[in-house]
Amino acid sequence: MKILRKHFRVWKRLSALAIGSYLSSRVDSASYLLGKLIRFGFFLLLIVSIFRFTKTLAGYSRYEVIFFFLTFNLIDVFSQAFFRGIYQFKNDILRGNFDYVLSKPVNALFYSMSRLTDVLDIVFLVPIVLLIFYTAGKLPAPITAGAVILYVLLLISGVLIVLGIHILSASITIWIIESENVIWLYREAMTLGRFPPEIFPGTVRVVFTFVLPILLAVAFPAKAFLGLLSWRWILFAFGYTVSFFCLSLLLWRASLAKYSSASS
Repeated sequence: MKILRKHFRVWKRLSALAIGSYLSSRVDSASYLLGKLIRFGFFLLLIVSIFRFTKTLAGYSRYEVIFFFLTFNLIDVFSQAFFRGIYQFKNDILRGNFDYVLSKPVNALFYSMSRLTDVLDIVFLVPIVLLIFYTAGKLPAPITAGAVILYVLLLISGVLIVLGIHILSASITIWIIESENVIWLYREAMTLGRFPPEIFPGTVRVVFTFVLPILLAVAFPAKAFLGLLSWRWILFAFGYTVSFFCLSLLLWRASLAKYSSASS
């Protein structure tokens, strides 16, 4: 608990610095948030427009498709809000700043992940959560306590998978400096989660479920909430998440053991 409190204090301090940075340029920050809201709104409009010409999409109703989209945004925006620091990790390695991080009494991975907490994305999470509640009330199937619990647990599972992908990216960066395409590959692949996975060919679903588990992270929570995920797949999702996350941590530790400082 002492370690958790210490790192929470570190995170609060880093977040306070980030807020100060955003407030120093209020016009830019407001424009950035407005742009995200507009892009979000246009994609919702696209989904609604599609259903002007068809009643279902891959067997899903309008509000079910919107629920998939909102679940994707919840996990994606959460990761952007709290794991954004990893996008600067390459520069830390090149400039030797990571040596400074390693010399401090704080977990190096935690600092590298959280030092650029995006306050605007945290604000953006509020309308997403409210829309999820609204959309859930519009779904044809009644909401049950079991469905809500499974949804929350699989959301946590999805966040851990996304966190694992970020850790893998940082680990590879220690070995291969020109590795930033890994995180951008994730960013592009993540957009697959905007729609139900059934609209994609079977090969695509296999690759992005078992190899790069984007669909497992963002589609499984929505499918579980809708009662479309069997217990076999639910248990698989939890088992895969634990294995994937532990593997990413092991690779991170192996990468740290091989790290050569900028001064060496």
